[in-house]
Amino acid sequence: MKLITRFILIYLTITVIVLGIGGVFSYFIIKGEVDRELTFEFMERIDRVTYLLERGRRFHPGRDVDGDRNLIVRELDTPVEERVEVGDTLIYSERLEQNEQNVKVSAYRNINDRSYYISTYGAMIEPDDITEAVIKTLLWILGLQIIGAIGVGFMVSGRLFKPFRKTLEKIGNFQLHKKEYVPAEKTGVKEFNDLNKFVEQMTRKAVSDYKNLKEFAENASHELQTPLAIAKGKLELLSETDLTEEQYKYIESLERSVKKLSRLSESLALLTKIENHEFQNDEKVDLSDVVRESLEAFKEFIALNNLTVQTNIQDDVQINMHPILADILWTNLFQNAVRHNIENGEINIELNGEKLVISNTGKDPEVDPGQLFERFRKAEQSSESIGLGLSIIKRIVDQNDLSIHYSYSDNWHRIEIDLK
Repeated sequence: MKLITRFILIYLTITVIVLGIGGVFSYFIIKGEVDRELTFEFMERIDRVTYLLERGRRFHPGRDVDGDRNLIVRELDTPVEERVEVGDTLIYSERLEQNEQNVKVSAYRNINDRSYYISTYGAMIEPDDITEAVIKTLLWILGLQIIGAIGVGFMVSGRLFKPFRKTLEKIGNFQLHKKEYVPAEKTGVKEFNDLNKFVEQMTRKAVSDYKNLKEFAENASHELQTPLAIAKGKLELLSETDLTEEQYKYIESLERSVKKLSRLSESLALLTKIENHEFQNDEKVDLSDVVRESLEAFKEFIALNNLTVQTNIQDDVQINMHPILADILWTNLFQNAVRHNIENGEINIELNGEKLVISNTGKDPEVDPGQLFERFRKAEQSSESIGLGLSIIKRIVDQNDLSIHYSYSDNWHRIEIDLK
């Protein structure tokens, strides 16, 4: 939900609550004013009757007074304390055929040594009419509030929030590998200025940390390769000397460790570059050619491992991916299928416009299949794998908005990549 939409909903919710409370107050205020006006009018009636009684006028009980059916004058037997009583009473309405609330004013008067009870009642405006009028008024106000809120909301969204949307766009387009921070732009709103300054500070720091980390990773990888190459060369020279069988085993073990360490350094450097988005997927790559050329290059390797490879490769399967990443993706997939295979095993490859599937025979995985794409996770802990092949594959797949799935059944490992 957009911010302005949420703001409008909150505003309208508060408006409805306020109008509801205001409607109740309005009803009682209007009714109070009407009742006061009626009270004043009824008091004038009572004063008129009092004046007539003082002049000797006689009123017959139960009869209308001057045609006023709502006026009652009754002589009392005993003297009374003069007073006025104002209250509500229910009077049956023949027109509405129901009881209606009326204002009733009663006065006790002592006139010419006689005591009288004078009462009158009536309703200028019926309570239902007041309620209906208040509701209609509030609905009109609410309708105007809704129209105004939506109109102002879109105006505010279009103008006031323009700097905010611009900042969001810059953040969305920010790419760390370009090594460019997001400069702060001044706006007419203090909060947006503070936000832009904060974004500039954070992107400056991110770029600075990225440069330092990248430089460290490149230097470490480069500096590590030199002593590894020297160690490898020394071991090769040492293996050509007259050594015992046990010493040869030690040297072979050291050579394997040096090779593994070299692959580890190269793989970590590659993984860092992938995660930093240093490869842009703005090219069309023919994955069919990549797979076929790779299989041709691995012919001797396949024969050496006594593997049987079956393929079902559709021609001209195009994907948006950097050519280097496409080659790394397929190479790691195939090497993984070879490395974790069994003697005289099989590899099945299927490629079409929808998916790339590579299956291979192999032993049961020793770890949870859901963890195989994590760094340094290996299906066989005793294997020569460094545990980064599937992690590199996963990072390439994620960076190119693809999806990958692993499954194992009946001694077959299966990795499927959705290309759509």
